[in-house]
Amino acid sequence: MRTVVAWQETPPERDGIPNVCYDIAFKPDGSQLVAGIGNRVLVYDASDGDLQHALKGHKDAVYCVAYSHNGKRFASGGADNTVIIWTSKAEGILKYTHNDSIQALSYNPLTQQLASATSSDVGLWSPEQKSVAKHKVNTRICTMSWTMDGNYLALGCFDGSVSIRDKAGAEKLRIDTGPSPVWSVCWNPAEANVLAVGCLDGALKFYLMTGQQKSKDRDLGFDPLCVTYFSNGEYLAISGTDKSVALYTRDGVYLTQIATRDTWVWCVRPRPKNNFVAVGCDDGTLATYQLIFSTVHGLYQDRYAYRDQMTDVIIQHLITEQKVRIKCKDYVKKIAVYKDKLAVQLPSKVVIYELSNPGDEFDMRYQSATKITEKLECNLLVVTSSHVILCQERKLQLYSFDGVKEREWVLESVIRYIKVVGGPHAREGLLVGLKSGMILKIFVDNPFPIQLVKHSASVRCLDLSASRNKLAVVDENANVLVYNLVTKEKVFEEKNANSVSWNSEFEDMFCYSGNGMLSIKTGDFPLHQQKLQGFVVGFKGSKIFCLHYVSMQTIDVPQSASMYRYLERLPKDFDSAYRVACLGVTEADWRQLALEALQAMNLEVARKAFIRIRDVRYVELVNKTEAGKKQGLPESLLMAEIMAYMGRYQDAARLYTQAGCVDKAMEMFSDLRQFDEAKKWAEEYSKTRGETSQVQELINKQAEWSEEVKNYDAAAEMYIKAKKYDRAIAILARHQWYDKLIHVVRALDKGDARCLGMCAAHFRRASQYAYAKETLLKMDDTKALIGLYVEDNKWDDAFLLLHAHPECKADVYLPYAKHMASCDRFEDARLAYLEGGFPELATKILEHLTHNAVLEKRFNDAAYYFYQLAMEALDAVASPPHAMAAEDTARLERFSELYDKAEIYYAYDLIHQAVSSPFKTTHPSTLFNVSRFLLMRTLNREPPPEVSIANVVYILAKHSMELRAYKLARFAYNKLQTLLLPTQWQAEVDMQSIVVRSKPFSDAEELQPVCYRCSTVNPLLNTQGDFCINCGASFIRSFVTFEHLPLVEFELDADITDDEAARLLGEDSGMSATHGPGSLPTHDGGGNVLRLDEGDMIHRMDDAFSAQQMVPNTAIRVDRGSLRRMKHSDVVVREWPNANIPNQFFRMMDDEVPLMVGDCGHFFEQDEYEMACLEKGHSPFAREELRPEGVMPSAASDDEDRDDKKSPQRRRVGRHKPKITPKAAVAAAKPNWPSIRAGV
Repeated sequence: MRTVVAWQETPPERDGIPNVCYDIAFKPDGSQLVAGIGNRVLVYDASDGDLQHALKGHKDAVYCVAYSHNGKRFASGGADNTVIIWTSKAEGILKYTHNDSIQALSYNPLTQQLASATSSDVGLWSPEQKSVAKHKVNTRICTMSWTMDGNYLALGCFDGSVSIRDKAGAEKLRIDTGPSPVWSVCWNPAEANVLAVGCLDGALKFYLMTGQQKSKDRDLGFDPLCVTYFSNGEYLAISGTDKSVALYTRDGVYLTQIATRDTWVWCVRPRPKNNFVAVGCDDGTLATYQLIFSTVHGLYQDRYAYRDQMTDVIIQHLITEQKVRIKCKDYVKKIAVYKDKLAVQLPSKVVIYELSNPGDEFDMRYQSATKITEKLECNLLVVTSSHVILCQERKLQLYSFDGVKEREWVLESVIRYIKVVGGPHAREGLLVGLKSGMILKIFVDNPFPIQLVKHSASVRCLDLSASRNKLAVVDENANVLVYNLVTKEKVFEEKNANSVSWNSEFEDMFCYSGNGMLSIKTGDFPLHQQKLQGFVVGFKGSKIFCLHYVSMQTIDVPQSASMYRYLERLPKDFDSAYRVACLGVTEADWRQLALEALQAMNLEVARKAFIRIRDVRYVELVNKTEAGKKQGLPESLLMAEIMAYMGRYQDAARLYTQAGCVDKAMEMFSDLRQFDEAKKWAEEYSKTRGETSQVQELINKQAEWSEEVKNYDAAAEMYIKAKKYDRAIAILARHQWYDKLIHVVRALDKGDARCLGMCAAHFRRASQYAYAKETLLKMDDTKALIGLYVEDNKWDDAFLLLHAHPECKADVYLPYAKHMASCDRFEDARLAYLEGGFPELATKILEHLTHNAVLEKRFNDAAYYFYQLAMEALDAVASPPHAMAAEDTARLERFSELYDKAEIYYAYDLIHQAVSSPFKTTHPSTLFNVSRFLLMRTLNREPPPEVSIANVVYILAKHSMELRAYKLARFAYNKLQTLLLPTQWQAEVDMQSIVVRSKPFSDAEELQPVCYRCSTVNPLLNTQGDFCINCGASFIRSFVTFEHLPLVEFELDADITDDEAARLLGEDSGMSATHGPGSLPTHDGGGNVLRLDEGDMIHRMDDAFSAQQMVPNTAIRVDRGSLRRMKHSDVVVREWPNANIPNQFFRMMDDEVPLMVGDCGHFFEQDEYEMACLEKGHSPFAREELRPEGVMPSAASDDEDRDDKKSPQRRRVGRHKPKITPKAAVAAAKPNWPSIRAGV
């Protein structure tokens, strides 16, 4: 490396202030240099040193300057305690002061934050701040430096410490470096956490961000005044009291001197994006130096070694691109490579390395072999197998690896080029070119040089050919010359060359570079040229090694041009062409060489060339040709085979004809599927031989060939003509030509079931249902046709066809049900499963719907689905109560369980809506009744899933307070205190729990239910169930308002059938009934009569029905007489959809309340039922659809069945599977099956 002074300037002293350049700073783009000299701030053009601005803003010496990272501002500070902010156009825009002189300035590398330091404080300023944030310090700050990420600021202190602070100025760490002042610090841009510290004890130190010392102290021998990183952190530039600037590695290893001045050098700064440094001296001198890094490298064949980072050596294998780094930890001055040896010259020694496995040409593991511990100076360094040769101007000195100087040659002129050209061990030869033009060959064991050529100009580059018979020379006039060393004649000369190299694997080939071109010379052929940047330094086979600046590149140069020139020469030189091809040509070039050699019958070269490209077929041809040649076959026949292999079929056919083998020509074209040509030669053959079978055989082959060459359209037509329908069908279906395939169907005979079946299958797979239908109709395959309709979702056609073929019911209903389910039409899917004979699947759908409805809190839907499941279970009962089988008993129990859940979920849906909906859609009294109904059903058992007792009790408590049922409200609020409630309810519940205690401990009398059987007043909440506490009769509720209805159930005597009971009802209803004394309400001509008597009420009653009402916990039985006396309008009959289940009879106890039984089997007040139907569009609970005029279908049928009120109200429960639970029989004639309550 060398340095050149770019420019320097010493400004005159002004205002009596000494001219000292304490600090300088470059603009980030490298275009400006700012220097503080004396009391002025000088701005220079960094390229040529022109003074652009001389700024007078300070009243005393300027100590420091700094440039912002965006290049828009710079700052200066000095002994006048002032910091001035300048724009890049040298305009002052801001000034602020400290209490002491400004010692250091530094801009944050990422923001506009400026740090300034004095002997007493540190200031931080940014354009966003209105004032400078100052932080007190206990010692003088001498220097500062920001980390590259701008997060931390290092302060070098006079007391020998380094303070690490964050952007806000808070101290994070303090590093004690020793007693000497820290005069310069700098963060490494390449290793962000490494801080270089220069102390005034002559030491260079390195610390990590954590405060740990990275490496041992480096003794500089002088006091460093400025330490700065150069070339992106690869090197350190240090100036100081030794009046010089030196270059060090980033680890502190001395490399070389940059500049020497007459006074102390206070500062040194690298110019951004350039290999320049600027220095400021104590005498006010400002100078810039250019650092020129020379390339230190060595090359031998395919191994290239070069210097990296001044202290490392990298060895690169140019063939494999492998690289190995050797860290010498010292300044590398020279490098030399030879075979397995590597010599590295350091300032005080020469180190010899060798390969650990010299026999392996790809081995890259170098190890230190020996050292020459002497300080040797030389211009060039060369290494051999056992010696090191030093070149010093006119002298060559030969040293052994032990450091002994064995020989010295003094030549007549300065040595310009030296190269080891190989030779025996310890007897290698050197090729030496002198400035005088003389070219010598020197053997290391011979003291006498041998003159090879005396050239007329100074030598620049030399190389010997592989056989040592030719010498290539490049002189200082950029001429390249080739000498024949045997005859001493000049055989080639050309201009514009800067380097030359012989091909180490081919005698008659060399290349040279110059003027951006690469020229390759082969034999006596013309030059082959291509573009190339750099210098040619090696040529091996087809690889040229080129040095471009400091980078070595390997360029693959195909030798195609040279090979073709040998083939173009007459006669063709196949041997030379083959040797050139071995250097490196493309596969196409190898094939061309092989084919031309084969045509010329040079079978040896052809065989080797075909082996190179691994063409086994042609290798076999060469062997076959060689064997035929030995057998004495005509050359024309052998050439015909060769032409056929090469694709020159017409030439081959003519050669076959010349050899009298026309049949071979015909066979060749037939194998090639060139049937027109084959027919022509077949006709020729038939004329000569009189045979015609060959033509027919060709036609058959043509059909197969059409398919092989993927001409499927033609192949299918030919197969149809040949009546090979199966193959034609396969081709047409594979290519989805269904329009053509249907023509095949139409052409087929109806009896060809196999081919028709194939066509139908292809049509169905391709969803071509119209064509598939036509095919199946032709086959008369009804079952398959139904399956086709199902696949095409043509359900109307499928069901139409099903009427004629009911045996295919499962084939239609099962997929139809799945289709309906996929369309979310689950009810249709369920009915389809039932029609198809899959009741278990229908039930499974309902169960899934029920489960999902519960999880999704669609409780109304859940009630409907449970209702349907219950009716399916009831419909499955196959035996009457007096002879019921165990399976039917289980079905009846399942029915009771499911119907119970249906009623609970139906009622709970109202509670859920009241809790979750912001709108009130249900009357408070209805919610009051619903909550009581649910509690009486669920208090003594586990509620169904998703039914929240807390919600039910909350609604009950809330509406109990509104309706003045304070006793029940107190019970509800006490219950809520034991339940887990939502957070938003807790405060309200707590408050109401207190408020309710201020109310009377009683319920409003009008709210308390009266039993219509025994007239007992019941509490609002019976914790045992929804029945009378006295007689045990179940309360029958309306499933709209959930009010207690005036109905009493009675049973028939055992010998009375349902039909007879229907006939008997009302026969004597016109007669006046005589009532005995009692307190129960009775029905007489539509009026209620109350009679009071103090005697035994039951024994004095004339009406047997009223008498039985007072007997608790027993069923009311009526005989024929009682039935005759009852009015039709007073009796409601509930019929079961299952004929095995007897009807249920109810007597209305209040004529003024019109009641009815719905499709679901529940009882309703007439008005509320009709209103609910109109609101919802269907009947409550059962969801039966309304007729267009708004009348329920079953209600209309009931009206038709009713004859002027001469028959009781009768309703068959459920049009689609009944929905009510039968009552348990208490008579001995009926079995004990699950009892029914009103609404179960």
